[in-house]
Amino acid sequence: MILIESHEGDDHLAPVRTGLEHRGHDVVVLDSARYPLAAAVTVAYDDGPRPALAVTLDGKEHDLTTVRAAWWRRPLPYTLDASVTDPAAQVFALTECDEGLRGLRSLLPAAWVNDPDRDTQASHKAYQLREARLAGLVTPRTLMTNDPDRARAFVADLGPERTVYKSFLAQASAWRETRVLAAAEVDLLDAVRHAPVIFQEYVPGDVDLRVTVVGDVVHAAAIHSARTAYSLDFRLELDTVPMAPYRLPDAVQAAVLRLMRRLGLVYGAIDLRVRPDGEHVFFEVNPSGQWLFVEERTGLPLTATFVDALADRDRRTADGGCVDCEQNRPR
Repeated sequence: MILIESHEGDDHLAPVRTGLEHRGHDVVVLDSARYPLAAAVTVAYDDGPRPALAVTLDGKEHDLTTVRAAWWRRPLPYTLDASVTDPAAQVFALTECDEGLRGLRSLLPAAWVNDPDRDTQASHKAYQLREARLAGLVTPRTLMTNDPDRARAFVADLGPERTVYKSFLAQASAWRETRVLAAAEVDLLDAVRHAPVIFQEYVPGDVDLRVTVVGDVVHAAAIHSARTAYSLDFRLELDTVPMAPYRLPDAVQAAVLRLMRRLGLVYGAIDLRVRPDGEHVFFEVNPSGQWLFVEERTGLPLTATFVDALADRDRRTADGGCVDCEQNRPR
């Protein structure tokens, strides 16, 4: 059995679930937004050292002791009963729900894609930039701060026209694209005291790369951002930006795989930019980044690669093999 923590609103769920089922795997989807109202998780210690593990969905109980692979994919917040209105009670209930589900996860005899704890840690921009440098990747000069004086000094050193700024997280409800700092915005730098901002050296280049890594398999796509109306952030032109398969230089691919091992990730979507001199510059890695938009535009077999990896981890773990022993060691 393969467990997927995701939700029906994620368009990546359906093709992966279908692919796994076509390969003969039982799949259980746990949507954390249905927990605790419409989903129940159970850990029961009776006889013996190993507990019984179960999740009940739509009145059907699934034995999770047979789970050998699990995919953690953008879980949603828990949903409490509307009758729980007291703020203190809400905090208590949400904390207890979190402990209950985390406890269940920690007991699953499964190889994770990705391990939830490592996925969360790897999502932090400050952490992944350090690991990228240690892995041998080139990164731009970067400042993350809510100190106006530090921000002004960074901008003064580079110049506004060579400074970009961006948010830590991309949220549909508060979208912030990457921007070059306008000269008129220098006088607004005091505003960073309200929340930290990422300032970065502008990296020139006509081609961005989306590098999708699944285990040891690397698929790279060239995104020709310079051919769009907004070359700084291809996400704004996702429906029209030209894309094509791309071959990474061997040294860059080796560094990318070293980064994934350092972060403890099985899957990651990595963004790079190619400078005019050919140097590849790392921007970020999204441990749960999207891949369908790349697959649809380039023909790269990203879904099949991902499904194969999950199915292989299910098989190898069920056969008694050790899949990423260090990653999946109980903590």
